[in-house]
Amino acid sequence: RSPDRSYIYQKRWVKLDADYLRYFDSEKDTYSKRLIPVSSISRVSSIGDQKFEVVTNNRNFVFRAENDADRNEWIWTLQQIAEERKSKAPERTPMSLATDSTTDLADKSGFLELRGFKHKLFVVVAGDKVFLYKNAEDYRLRIGITYIEMNVGNVKEVDRRSFDLTTPYRIFR
Repeated sequence: RSPDRSYIYQKRWVKLDADYLRYFDSEKDTYSKRLIPVSSISRVSSIGDQKFEVVTNNRNFVFRAENDADRNEWIWTLQQIAEERKSKAPERTPMSLATDSTTDLADKSGFLELRGFKHKLFVVVAGDKVFLYKNAEDYRLRIGITYIEMNVGNVKEVDRRSFDLTTPYRIFR
């Protein structure tokens, strides 16, 4: 469903892997428009004809499948993966949640301007990946735009204030 919460649905290509539910403009795109960590999914439920809701710790996402059978398959698959992740996760107490910070996972983080975006993005370098978030709040909620695997990219300084992150699929400036 579109970000302004209207009931106008935008067709997206959706991929699910062990770590993320990601959606793209089309199946040919390499970089997602949004990524939702599977570990943050707390509930998935049907909300009517072809529609289902993915509830995370901090935000709800509404999807509409092409038919009820597809919807039911998405719901079942997402519920299975979410349950599997929960059963493998270490027990989390209120104290560990209060002291646990995803910032600790970052090698570097901060705001950068990215060509093609109106506002500065919150960028996090963690291991061999560069994660892009709309803002620091989305980073805290762990709901990002996309990530770039640096094992397929390189960085080149362009001038005093900018650099290119080049991958086989896209150049990020």
